[in-house]
Amino acid sequence: MISNPRVSDSLDILYELNDFLEYNDKITACIIQDDSLNDFKLDELVISNCKFKNVTFIAANLPKADFSDIIFENCDFTGANLEKSTFKRVKFINCKLNGTIINNSYIENVTFKDSLQNDIVLDNTNFVNVEFNNTMLKNSSFSNINFRNLELISCDLSYSNFSNTAMSGLDLRTCNISGIITYAKDIKGVILTSEQSLAFIKLLGITIID
Repeated sequence: MISNPRVSDSLDILYELNDFLEYNDKITACIIQDDSLNDFKLDELVISNCKFKNVTFIAANLPKADFSDIIFENCDFTGANLEKSTFKRVKFINCKLNGTIINNSYIENVTFKDSLQNDIVLDNTNFVNVEFNNTMLKNSSFSNINFRNLELISCDLSYSNFSNTAMSGLDLRTCNISGIITYAKDIKGVILTSEQSLAFIKLLGITIID
């Protein structure tokens, strides 16, 4: 079961996010809305107990960030660099993460819902209690990941890359897996519909002739 963000009912409003981060590297107990952090650069940003709504982080360079107990709603992380970051008890609702880099990260108790995440890079990342729900993940990369309780529900995974990821226990029955990339050694235990299984049979070198 995924734990929800622990966000306070009483939060201060933070204005001018860009200016605030010129002199601070931590944000806590705040509401931030209708703001932008585009092209901003900062290592090891720490954010906790916050709500973000209609905030853009387009092409922001924020590696080694620490996100905990946060709700992001209608936010745009297109092209942002969040590699080597930690996410704990975070929700992304109706957000854009197209081309976002989150490789070599740790993601625990996180939900991505109704979001656009095409071309996202999540390689070498650890997932614990994570859900992608009704999310676009075309051309995404989940290479060499480790997971415990990873749910992919009604997602478009077409042409996504799961190479060197052991897929045992991963349920893809509600997802579009057209053109998915993986290796025969990694597909043992994956859960598919009978129609989806035909795509994986080819990886085993089996030819079916009716």
